[in-house]
Amino acid sequence: MCMNCGCDKPDDNHGHAENLTADDLRRAGDVNGQSLQETARNIAQAVEQLDRGGADAPALPGSGLAEPAGAEGARQGGRGTPESES
Repeated sequence: MCMNCGCDKPDDNHGHAENLTADDLRRAGDVNGQSLQETARNIAQAVEQLDRGGADAPALPGSGLAEPAGAEGARQGGRGTPESES
């Protein structure tokens, strides 16, 4: 589904660059060394945080919200990456 509309076509943006595709999520995950699942999970957690009061609202303990990668890129072996999986 263009990831946000629910059409069950994950790679079709329906002619609107604003719609998110699976490729958009893959690229975002790749830059942070994350899987597609981890990237989607982090987005869902960030939306929950925004719903609780915005970006400045504290994350729930153990919520797993990661730090942005920044100019240096992602830290190695962070939560939810292959290096941390057992």
